[in-house]
Amino acid sequence: MARKKPNIDLGNITKRRDREFFKNFVLEVIEDTFIFEVEPTSISLDVDTQTLFTLVLNGYRFVYEDLIVSDSKDYLDVYLYGVKQIENYDVTFDSTSITITFTESITRVPTDVVKSHFEIKGKITEIV
Repeated sequence: MARKKPNIDLGNITKRRDREFFKNFVLEVIEDTFIFEVEPTSISLDVDTQTLFTLVLNGYRFVYEDLIVSDSKDYLDVYLYGVKQIENYDVTFDSTSITITFTESITRVPTDVVKSHFEIKGKITEIV
């Protein structure tokens, strides 16, 4: 007579642990991607519209050692008054600066906004 195999519910032990490990791993990667927070070195309003901002980060660059930038907009987030701006800006960069140009109005009274109201989070670092 064959011995009966024990009925062990692996779904609660192994699979859950694997899901939690994977979830924690993904969260760590996301947090690591956006660890640097900087204030723009300068901001300006578009002369014609007086509503579109241009933010400049002089002396900053993307961290290329850890990240290959295909669409640089995907690797930084822009916040105004703590509110994340979504898909309403373009990012250009060269070896010494990153420029963020907004494509639509982001505030009711643009003339009241100062550079300390903006915060940029991303995989960027200061050039030393």
